Amino acid sequence: MVETVVINTDAARMLIYRFLEQAFSYPEPAVMEILKDNKLWDELKSVGDMLNLEAGQILNEAWAFINQYKGDIRKLLDDLQIEYTYLFINAVPHVPAPPYESVYLGQGRLMGKPVSEVIADYREGGLNINNDHDVLPDHITTELEFMFYLVQQEAIAGKSTQEKSADLWRQRQSRFFSNHLSRWVPPFSEKVKNSDRKVFYRLMSELLETYIKTENKLLRRG
Repeated sequence: MVETVVINTDAARMLIYRFLEQAFSYPEPAVMEILKDNKLWDELKSVGDMLNLEAGQILNEAWAFINQYKGDIRKLLDDLQIEYTYLFINAVPHVPAPPYESVYLGQGRLMGKPVSEVIADYREGGLNINNDHDVLPDHITTELEFMFYLVQQEAIAGKSTQEKSADLWRQRQSRFFSNHLSRWVPPFSEKVKNSDRKVFYRLMSELLETYIKTENKLLRRG
C-alpha cells in the first residue's frame, strides 16, 4: 500500500487515495501489519505537508490509537473488524454509516441511480466491474480506487509527454470527483464521526473529509 516513492504531487495524491481506500476496506491482517509501522504515518505526514493537507493532528491521533495496541495485531484486527461491521455492514436497528453513494444521492436506496452513473464513468476510463468484485460499484473504496487509477493514468501520460492524454485524464478526475465524491463524502463522514466507538474510523473519516476539501481546491486550479 505504501511502496510508492513520493516525488511529486501525482504520487502524493495516489498514496493518499490508496491509503484511504485501504482504511475503508474490511480490515485484513496484512493491512494491520502496515498500520503498526511508524514509517507509514511519517510518510503520510510528509505527503500531507506536500499537499497542504493540514492533517498532522489527525495522523498523530491515529498513530496513538494504533500504538496503544503495542504490536498486538490480533487484538487490533478484532477490534477494527467489529467496529467496521457495526458502522458499515450490519448493526441493529440500522447501519450507522452506509458506505454507498446511493444512500446519500439516490433517494436512500442501494443500487440507485448513482450506480449506473459511476459504472458509466468506469467504462469510459477503460475499466469494467468484475462479477467477483466483492463491493458494490458505488462503495466508498471503489470510488477512491477509481480516483487513484485516474491520477495514475494522468501521471503515466505526463511522463510520456502525451499532454492531450494527460489533460483528458485530469478532466475525468475533475468530473468524477465533482459529480460523486465531493457530494456524498461530507454527509457520509459526518455519520461516521457521530457513530464510531473506537476512534479509528472517526479519524479516518476526518482525514477523508479533509482530503476531499484539499482535492477540490487542487482540481479547481486545474
